Amino acid sequence: MINEIDKYILGLTDTPNLQIENQNIKISLTEYDDVKNILKKRSRDSHKGTYGRVGFLSGSKGMGGAAVLNCNAALRSGSGLVKGCVTDAIYNIVESMSIEAITYAFDEYNISFDELNRELIQFSDVIATGSGCANMENYKKILEFIIESSEKPLVIDAEGINVLNLDTLKNHKQNIILTPHYGEWARLINKDINSTRENIIENAVEFAAKYNIYLILKGARTLIACPNEYVYINTTGNPGMATAGSGDVLTGITASFIGQKIEITNALRTAVYIHGLAGDLGSSIVGEHSLIAGDLIKYLPKAIKRISLV
Repeated sequence: MINEIDKYILGLTDTPNLQIENQNIKISLTEYDDVKNILKKRSRDSHKGTYGRVGFLSGSKGMGGAAVLNCNAALRSGSGLVKGCVTDAIYNIVESMSIEAITYAFDEYNISFDELNRELIQFSDVIATGSGCANMENYKKILEFIIESSEKPLVIDAEGINVLNLDTLKNHKQNIILTPHYGEWARLINKDINSTRENIIENAVEFAAKYNIYLILKGARTLIACPNEYVYINTTGNPGMATAGSGDVLTGITASFIGQKIEITNALRTAVYIHGLAGDLGSSIVGEHSLIAGDLIKYLPKAIKRISLV
């Protein structure tokens, strides 16, 4: 049975009843006052290296836009350096549509892991992967290589979640953030999707604690489950954001804030809040029916200005 807090998270009610039986779980809403002082005013003597090096391994044939959205969202979120590691098939698309990002092309059929280590892992302060990778050859091997070889914070989205072997998380050395929607979440934990809509908080916290990861569960009200049994429920966003590429933008924002060395919980809460706020600002102009992922990036600057010390 879906309880009152599940109904709120799923958008079935506007009344936030945060009571659950497990008193060890600490639940909070993420509202303006919680994120308004996280993004600090920039120092006059800073440089691009001050604001983080973000590496994406994303996109694939037919899904090059995911890599573009990743890179452009990170750039608009304030990252100093962004690199898109993409397959030869989409290199020209990403190179031309994310002109401020660095681009590196690799052969998905004949991968040099030494080169990938140099170009992605050694370059990055934070790595994000999985967005739009559904048509990439050998992607599961690439993901496992990144998890096992890197100690950098890692954001795993979309196809990264679909092919993830949970055994690889047992001894991970880095902060790992998973960003599934409910369908991906159901496949990951091998449950029917309807069952994921019940006892959402308890199941999310149990998973985050078991694997020592951070879980961003995307939905009507996106929640963040932390390994220390803290849960944060977001209060921004609207149904217009149920559109292709919206999650790719969130992955870009999330990686950007982590790369800027913002404390991990604050980075995640702020990323999810600003993502939703950009959607709210966009929908107020174009309407929910016409909102697309590119609009979220378009309105990111206004969203960030609303909550940052500038």
